[in-house]
Amino acid sequence: MVINLKYKDLNINRYKPIRTVATPSNFVLRLWDSGQSLLAMGRYVAARRELEAAEQQAFRQRHAAVLAGIYLSLLEAGRQIRHLCCDGLIAIIADHKLNRFHVTRELVNSGGVGLMMDTGRKLDTHSFSQRSVAKEVAVEFLRLVSIKGSWYLTPMGGRYFVVPVIWTTDPEQLIVPAAPENLIAILPPPGIYRPGDPHHAQARETLFLVWEALALGYLARRHQQRRDGWAELAVLRQARKIDPACERILMQMITLAESLRVRV
Repeated sequence: MVINLKYKDLNINRYKPIRTVATPSNFVLRLWDSGQSLLAMGRYVAARRELEAAEQQAFRQRHAAVLAGIYLSLLEAGRQIRHLCCDGLIAIIADHKLNRFHVTRELVNSGGVGLMMDTGRKLDTHSFSQRSVAKEVAVEFLRLVSIKGSWYLTPMGGRYFVVPVIWTTDPEQLIVPAAPENLIAILPPPGIYRPGDPHHAQARETLFLVWEALALGYLARRHQQRRDGWAELAVLRQARKIDPACERILMQMITLAESLRVRV
């Protein structure tokens, strides 16, 4: 049966949209609850995996209230993982391909930070990261690139922002805190540095500041454009991927998510 209706037969006022508040799916809540439980158990790598999965789903579904809670948990997981990594093996890897593979495998087995010097050879750090998740071992990577004869640190995913590097054999020479755009990293020569080595302490202090500088430097460039709330949160999400332990970025995300919640 076909019913023909003319425009004048429709009472448009009867079909006003109903204002509703979105509720998170059970899947998002289960992931969030699982991440919280793992975080409380001290299983930080697995907790971040669950929380990031929950965050991704909540962002897609625009659940601002849930996001605000997840970001607080993600901040704690990121900070714990960062300390575990920087307290572990620190490897500045520049040797031939086979040695790069063995050193990176040791990182996955013991935990730590790998600074991969860009020698033109590709190394699938994503697969190593996946293995570290399976083994509950905290591993993070940064990339060292050579530009016009000088070395710079940058995230593995792309050259969003770079921090210049000064090489030193003096373990007493430490990085001087500065604004992200003025930061200069102080690193020992390529090699493997274990806890207790003076050069390990030097590299450790440098890495804490470099990660934050890379994330904030990326954010400063992207913030030149005006965006609405959700688009702004999308930019902050990219910055958090560069430094999951950056308190300044995560607190901005929590504040923004809370404001988006009020606007619903």
